[in-house]
Amino acid sequence: MATSGRGTGIVGYNVQLAVDTEHHLIMAHEVVNEGHDRSQLVLMGLGAKDAAQATEITILADRSYFNSEQVLACDGTGVLPACRR
Repeated sequence: MATSGRGTGIVGYNVQLAVDTEHHLIMAHEVVNEGHDRSQLVLMGLGAKDAAQATEITILADRSYFNSEQVLACDGTGVLPACRR
């Protein structure tokens, strides 16, 4: 994972979880070695959709997940992002 110093990094992991807000169950999880969440929206959304065996799912994510490319990549997948600020 990158650190604030130029050209430096540390060994670390970032755990991603998608949770069903009604039943409080973990629907999808992933461990990545990126220090930010911006590239995880589609991965987590599709994982949750598959686990729910749904054709369409609305996902709520905080602003650390906001990435316009990820939001656009959700188009046509049945994953409807509802990013919150």
